[in-house]
Amino acid sequence: MKIFISLLLAIVVSFPSYYAYFKYSFLNNLKANSEIVETSLGSVEYTLKGNTGPVLLFIHGTPGGYDQTTGATDEFRVLTPSRPGYLRTSILLGKTPLEQAKVFKALLDALGIDKVTVMGVSGGGPSSLEFAAKFPERTHGLIAFEAVSYAEDLTETDAGIIGASDFSLWIQLASLSFLSNENLASAILPNPKNREKLLNKPKNVEELKKLVWSIWPLSARQEGIKNDYEQFSNFSAPLNEITVPTLAIHGNEDINVDISHATTLVENIQGAELYTVKGGDHYMSSTHAEEINPLIEKFILKYSHQ
Repeated sequence: MKIFISLLLAIVVSFPSYYAYFKYSFLNNLKANSEIVETSLGSVEYTLKGNTGPVLLFIHGTPGGYDQTTGATDEFRVLTPSRPGYLRTSILLGKTPLEQAKVFKALLDALGIDKVTVMGVSGGGPSSLEFAAKFPERTHGLIAFEAVSYAEDLTETDAGIIGASDFSLWIQLASLSFLSNENLASAILPNPKNREKLLNKPKNVEELKKLVWSIWPLSARQEGIKNDYEQFSNFSAPLNEITVPTLAIHGNEDINVDISHATTLVENIQGAELYTVKGGDHYMSSTHAEEINPLIEKFILKYSHQ
C-alpha cells in the first residue's frame, strides 16, 4: 500500500510539469510546421503543400488554424492560411468575412498565385463565400464543405467548446487519444455505420485524430473563436453575387451545421450544385473520405483548366 501511495503521489506531483511540457512542445511544433509571409495587409501564417498542379485555397473552420486542412495530391496543391485570430495570424488583419477574404487575396498576391479553387469548411464558409463573390477573377470555383452560409446564433449550442479551458480540453482529447480505435469511434460517431467506415482504414482513424487535435490549444485560437461566433450571429452572405462554379457538399446527419445551410446556398447561387453525403455528419471528411475526396479533386481539375 505504501508503494502504491508513493507512486500515486509521484504521478500527482509530476502531472503539472508534464502538461506544461506537452503544451510547450505542441506550440513549438505548430510554429515549426508553418510559414509566415508579409502581405500588404500584414503577416499571415500559412502552409502550401504539394509540388504541382492548381491550388486549392482551404479555409478552415471554427476552431481551427492552418493545421486543420486536407492533404495535397499528385494533381493539386493545398494552400491553408490561419484565419485572423487563429494561431499566428492577428485578428487585427480582419474580423468580418469580407475583411478576411481580402486577407486571402493579399496572401495570394504575396505568394504569386494567380487563381485558386476556394473551399470553405464549416466556420470558414462565410469568408470563402465573400472571396468567391468579391474576387471572381481569382477564383476557379467554390466548394462549400459543411459550410455556414447564413446568420445563426450558435453560442448556446457550442457553449462547451467556447468556454472550455486548455487544460480541460487537453484532458478530453488526451483521453480520446489513448482509447482503442473502436472506443474512439464509439465516443465520437453516433452512427454505427460511420464507425465501421472509419475503422475500415487505419488512415481514416489517423485523420480523425489530427482533426480533433486541430482545435487545441484554445488559448492560441481564442480571439478567432470569439470573433467567429460574433460574426455568425450577424452576417449576410453575398450568395446572389457569386458567379463562379459552385459545389456544396454536406452530410444529411450533420448536427453541427444543418444541411439547410447547403440548400440555402444552392437556391441562391445560380448553377450551384448540392452533393448530399448520406449518413455524413460533421466528421465525414474522415468517415467518407473515399466518397468525398475524388469528388473534390474532380471539381478542382475540371474548373481550373477552363
